[in-house]
Amino acid sequence: MKIKLLLACLSLGCTLATAAPAASKVPKPLAAQVQRLVALLSDGYAVGYPGATRFQTIKHDVGGEIALVVFTIENFGGGNNYSQFFAVFSPETTGKGKQHFMLLDVMKIGRPGWRAIEKLNVKTTPNPTSDETIIAIDALENTAEDSFNFPSKKITINLVLKNGRLSEQKTP
Repeated sequence: MKIKLLLACLSLGCTLATAAPAASKVPKPLAAQVQRLVALLSDGYAVGYPGATRFQTIKHDVGGEIALVVFTIENFGGGNNYSQFFAVFSPETTGKGKQHFMLLDVMKIGRPGWRAIEKLNVKTTPNPTSDETIIAIDALENTAEDSFNFPSKKITINLVLKNGRLSEQKTP
């Protein structure tokens, strides 16, 4: 009996020790914009998972800034599945001095059996001659040996932000 209890406690301890770290605090106006996107992208069953939302701000253009967000929507069709989305926002201040985030673009970036982003650690490379910014995101991709929800292959997703629109750069 004592051994079973000890094993159960050790198992719980290991589970707690490997739990994902808490997300950094998303500013309230940005979280509100993400919730609007969740409502638009949902199928009526799917809901947002705010605890999995990650964001990062980067310098863009001359002295400007953009906010990059990865967010998760789960339970599409009432099932046990999810999709990850990547959105780009322009931080602004309203005429009344309040912070606001204007959506530039959003795209699906991950789902079970394909790939996933565990943490947002973006590297950017501006190209002033073409008005493009290359956004490199660390991710995990599923291999043939992986379980459906557990990708293992480390990859970099390369996105291009040009004229406020996102597209994925295919690598050879």
